[in-house]
Amino acid sequence: MLTIIGDINVDLLMALAEWPLEGGDALAHTVTWSSGGTGINSAVAVARMGGQVRLWGRVGNDLAGSQALSIARTVAVDLEAIQHDDQIPTGLCVIPVTAGGERTFLSYRGANQYWQSPHDWPTSGGWLHVCGHALLSDPQKSNAIHALNNAQQLGWQTSIDLCAPLTLHFGQIINQLTQPLSVLLGNQAEMQAVAAYHETAAPICITKKGAMGATIASLGAISHHPAFVVDAIDTTACGDTFASVCVLALTQGAPLADAVLVANAAGAITASRRGAADIVPSYHEVCALLRLQQQAIPTWLMKMVQYKHE
Repeated sequence: MLTIIGDINVDLLMALAEWPLEGGDALAHTVTWSSGGTGINSAVAVARMGGQVRLWGRVGNDLAGSQALSIARTVAVDLEAIQHDDQIPTGLCVIPVTAGGERTFLSYRGANQYWQSPHDWPTSGGWLHVCGHALLSDPQKSNAIHALNNAQQLGWQTSIDLCAPLTLHFGQIINQLTQPLSVLLGNQAEMQAVAAYHETAAPICITKKGAMGATIASLGAISHHPAFVVDAIDTTACGDTFASVCVLALTQGAPLADAVLVANAAGAITASRRGAADIVPSYHEVCALLRLQQQAIPTWLMKMVQYKHE
């Protein structure tokens, strides 16, 4: 099973015609409340693709926590180990989105940053995927590092999906791991910022390039994989969707090219919708886009129909 460590938030998306100057006044023409945060976005994306996924995170004992987890419950994400904080509220993210689909995050991390690594680990093998925001501040940061080391000692595969603030101290994170990651993912700016650590961080580095697709660097070889063309209106959950779907594919033994092909399709569909975890695509929607683009459905993806994916 794929286990994900990441933030759990309520997202408030506000669609703006243009970004205001500091001290200005901008009117939103659309407002959407949704489940969000890197952990929720990633886990729901995996579940909707048919994967079995466990989410590790922390919410407050408040209505926001119930709302944030609602979509994950609907798609059967394993939430058994979710922690509830009696003192700190659930995380909140205000996301202004401009006309070109670009978003800015104004985040209150709340209970997320007090997550603690569980004492009772699953006895079966697996893959641990850590969303970058979980490595930003203690105690969540030190607990996530502990979880990565524990997973590696148990023989699990591991991966990190970068975020911009994490690049500032990524080298410190890597130096605290006892083994390299299996996969490192990030967008173009993030991967460039940590380029000095690629060789020591992971044997596989995958760069998300949005409308330009994705690049795989593995064993000294670099390959580019084009994106699917869509009318992008909101890129909020695209990176989370791409990374988690790509890792899901690798847990199923998919070749790298097939993993990125499906991740590109899932990310493209996400970009064509406004929202976060609530709008990530299903298995059937991704397959439909692949067929529309005359792409063969990879073998690993065809096997996912054995799981619940709606």
